[in-house]
Amino acid sequence: MRCAIPLPDLAAPMAVAAPPPPDPALLEALREDAMAEGHARGFAEGLAEGMRRQREAQEASIAASLGLAAAALDDAAAHAAAVAERTAEHLARTVLAVVDAALPTEGARRGPEMAAALAAKLLPLLKGQPEVLLRVAPEQAAAVASLVPAGLVVEGDAALAAGDARLEWRDGAQTLSLDARRAAIRAALTAAGLWSADEP
Repeated sequence: MRCAIPLPDLAAPMAVAAPPPPDPALLEALREDAMAEGHARGFAEGLAEGMRRQREAQEASIAASLGLAAAALDDAAAHAAAVAERTAEHLARTVLAVVDAALPTEGARRGPEMAAALAAKLLPLLKGQPEVLLRVAPEQAAAVASLVPAGLVVEGDAALAAGDARLEWRDGAQTLSLDARRAAIRAALTAAGLWSADEP
């Protein structure tokens, strides 16, 4: 005997059982977890971006401040150099003014002693030299003659200022000149860069 086995209709759509509906509590928990994770990630990214921007702004501010400070230091250095140069010029002028005021007074006051000192230094070297003569300003001749060794001829010379002296001998002469001293001081100031050779 034959038995018939029913065969499924392969052309008919398969019946699929519908999945059970999701648990609303589980969905809510997943949604809250996703929101918390997104919030945390967004907060971390925002914080990192904010810190990066703040760091860039601080670096720019520091660079600008350093630039301003460097410019201020350059200006201060230039100003200090200008002040130092003006001060040096004033100092040089003051030194020469003091020299101009002091040398004539010193020459009038100490001229005889300075002339006698010149003679005292050179006379030992001139022993045996004939015609040794000490020339000084006429108004100081008598005072000088009283200070030098006897036998040294002292003569007034109108070409010499008070304090100047000229010791002469047959083969040479040595001069003590207040103008030469002033010129030496001016040369020293010029060599130090404190005085211009063009200045009077």
